[in-house]
Amino acid sequence: MQKIIPAILTLDSSALQKRLAVLRGKSKWVQIDIMDGTFVPNTSVGISELGEAFEEFNLEIHLMVLHPERYLEDCFSIGAKRVYVHAESAKELAEILLLMKKYPFDRGVAINPETPISGILKVANDVDALLVLGVVPGAQGHAFIPSTIQKIREARNAFPDMTIGVDGGVSEANVRDVFGAGVDYAVVGSGIWENEDPIAAFKKLEEMVK
Repeated sequence: MQKIIPAILTLDSSALQKRLAVLRGKSKWVQIDIMDGTFVPNTSVGISELGEAFEEFNLEIHLMVLHPERYLEDCFSIGAKRVYVHAESAKELAEILLLMKKYPFDRGVAINPETPISGILKVANDVDALLVLGVVPGAQGHAFIPSTIQKIREARNAFPDMTIGVDGGVSEANVRDVFGAGVDYAVVGSGIWENEDPIAAFKKLEEMVK
């Protein structure tokens, strides 16, 4: 499992392609943030704009949207390996997870900072991966919420065999702490892209958690 996964959040399809080109041959995984302007205030590129990216990357799709069930077929069509829906975006999370079961991608649930781990206990047996958000979702560059560390520990204790990731605000300052708390991987956006040499920043984070 790759321990650091670069994230791309953009409304600009050309920026998406440029960042994919930067990562080509450097990262096996990439997370693509999909936003609808309703569940979160911002919007993003559409899933279809990923085109044939699945031929070069394992695609993780983070759906920050209402009605995530409407996006599942598109996630399948672009060859997603893992898809996250938000616990807060679905009235009936169990029903969404049941719909996801017919697709080959891993079923993931993302939880916002205000959502407790107990919020997904009832559906845990139908979840392949949990994404703990370290920031309020919708934009990159927000500061990491310190209480996320304890939340990760709680998640690891509750779900010892589940794949657990953290997303948002991860940097050189806290990357060792989140892994010490029990995550399998960290998703990093601004911690990579706000550097003059994004690949050097990515590789440094990887080295720190080997």
